[in-house]
Amino acid sequence: MMKNKEEQIKVEPSSLSWFKTISFPFNTIFLISNAIFLVTATFWFVTVITLHYKTEECYRSVTTPGIFVSFSLFAMCLTGFYAAYFKSDCLYRIHFFIFFLWMFVVVAKTVFVIFLHKETNSRLFPGTKIHEFRLDDYSGWVRRLVIKEDEWYRRRRCLVKDNVCNKLNQNMTASEFYQMNLTPIQSGCCKPPLSCGLDYKKPNIWTVSKHYNNVEEDCKIWNNSADALCLDCDSCKAVIIADLHNTSFSVTVNILHTIFSLSIGIIGWVSWLRILRETQK
Repeated sequence: MMKNKEEQIKVEPSSLSWFKTISFPFNTIFLISNAIFLVTATFWFVTVITLHYKTEECYRSVTTPGIFVSFSLFAMCLTGFYAAYFKSDCLYRIHFFIFFLWMFVVVAKTVFVIFLHKETNSRLFPGTKIHEFRLDDYSGWVRRLVIKEDEWYRRRRCLVKDNVCNKLNQNMTASEFYQMNLTPIQSGCCKPPLSCGLDYKKPNIWTVSKHYNNVEEDCKIWNNSADALCLDCDSCKAVIIADLHNTSFSVTVNILHTIFSLSIGIIGWVSWLRILRETQK
């Protein structure tokens, strides 16, 4: 009986530490992975910093998040590389602290992109090739997250400064205009919603007709002034969200990014556990 108990005691620890017997080089793979991503993150960080200071203020809303993301990736890969190289418990702790923050952001972004993909549905106006967007199609939390009052006025100034609407050919006829493939910005910010029933004169000039729809708020907001147009319309705010959807990676890419990041994290976690086991011998 005593021998059986001793055998059970000997067997149990080995079953709990099964990963010690695995010959797969977790630490080496983790080291190489972090080395590759460290080079990538460094290049990305330097590039974004350079672009940030070379671009105008209007475009810094894109580069600013890139700075934080690239620096976070750089810090995570740097600590991961040295943690694997020196087999340092302290560096592993720092690395995984950053890693969990990184995964939180990655998962949150993936969920956001999924919701954005689900809610971004352009509407083709009958008899035309023009797609229109409605702000009401988006959830309240999406609108609050993307369209903030202080940021919206800055975006509005940038749209005016870039002369986005003036880039349309002012000499085209109504039939030519209705068959154009307008960009989301041009569709939502540079013209009134076609449901307003306004008469087309030029891309930026529309007049009231007998079919005028004075129920929709955007129809009342429309102004032929080059500094106004439909820049304060809900349709313009809707296309800003739609444009964010177009510039984001697809849902599949975001899911693969999440899985890949998690896989590297698991390899690092197992590597750390094996190092801890070795130091406790």
